[in-house]
Amino acid sequence: MTTTTQGIENLTKTQATLYRSYVATNSKNTNQQKEITRLCELGKKGQEEIIAIAELLKANAERTATIKVQVSRAMAKLQTGLTLQGLGKSDDVVFIGPKNTENEPTEASGEVPTKAPTPESLVEPNTKVFDFDELDRVFLAMEWDAQQVMIKHLTKLSKASKKLRLTS
Repeated sequence: MTTTTQGIENLTKTQATLYRSYVATNSKNTNQQKEITRLCELGKKGQEEIIAIAELLKANAERTATIKVQVSRAMAKLQTGLTLQGLGKSDDVVFIGPKNTENEPTEASGEVPTKAPTPESLVEPNTKVFDFDELDRVFLAMEWDAQQVMIKHLTKLSKASKKLRLTS
């Protein structure tokens, strides 16, 4: 599509659908990420509001991926270590808490960790085994832009490492 043609009729069906969804969101003049971040900043009260929205989306079989990502971004920005969970199976309980593999609320649910994990905490002291699951959690909690920078950096580092091994 060129910049001279600006009618929706020049778009494919998929492009037109996406275009309409952006126009609908823009016409409401609501920045969803900004509102989700504001609710996350309110603490428990804001989290309860987010949970109510997520429960209704889930009950009506609406997509919940966007709200989950937006909550993740907001919580990562606030460095809480919390996520929106329980959106999968219909009998799962929706809650905001630390990552939990059983998708059940824990007693610590909603508590803010005292300190963000450090690279040293990812290695067990006696075994020096690297915890890839913890690295994955930290990486997924990063903002999208930070993830892209990290990927570029690691790719560059990997290429440099390969060159060093070949010249040694």
